[in-house]
Amino acid sequence: MMNFLRKHKVKIFLITIFGFLAGTFVGFGSYLFGDRNYYDTVAVVNNVKIPYKIYYSLYNNRLETLRQTGQDITEEIKKDIQNDIVRNLIQDEIIWQQTKDYGITVSDKELAADIQAYPYFLNENGQFDIRYYYKFLNNIRLSPKDFESLRRKQIASKKLQMLVASAAKISDTEIQNPNNYSEQVNALQIKANEILNDWFDTIKRKTKIKITLQNNA
Repeated sequence: MMNFLRKHKVKIFLITIFGFLAGTFVGFGSYLFGDRNYYDTVAVVNNVKIPYKIYYSLYNNRLETLRQTGQDITEEIKKDIQNDIVRNLIQDEIIWQQTKDYGITVSDKELAADIQAYPYFLNENGQFDIRYYYKFLNNIRLSPKDFESLRRKQIASKKLQMLVASAAKISDTEIQNPNNYSEQVNALQIKANEILNDWFDTIKRKTKIKITLQNNA
């Protein structure tokens, strides 16, 4: 059974990544929103500015998606979206900076394969269409350079998180039923999430973060 887990480790850790992303920034409120000292940024991470234009594009796109569902968008919802996007952008930047220390890279080929798999960019035949790509970016007001930079960071982030999570293991005594694969996956996921969160908390404490976006921006 342990051999089975090792054989399917990649699939298992793809699951753990999403759990980590959901719980990473518990307690993030310790970073207070302040005056926008940098008119072109939403936050600064170790002296690296996160562009306001990327935040603004993601924010508007999220609102537009909600509008299309007919949902009533309150001020509270807007603030929640704002906070969520800023948190994610900061997380991506923090981990992106760590990928350099781990020697993790994202090749142009990997980036191209990722973009070409986006459902938004596929035509009626299920093939990547550059016209759809540019139309989408035009709608969200984001340049190809900015979008591709964002995706490169996110891909690298997932790679690094999978690497860190791969340290998670479960002992034979933790396997109550050798035939119950789901219980073993859950146990492994819990341990992976703990490792990831501990790792990230350690990095976060060493990271200088300043949010320059006003809470009602």
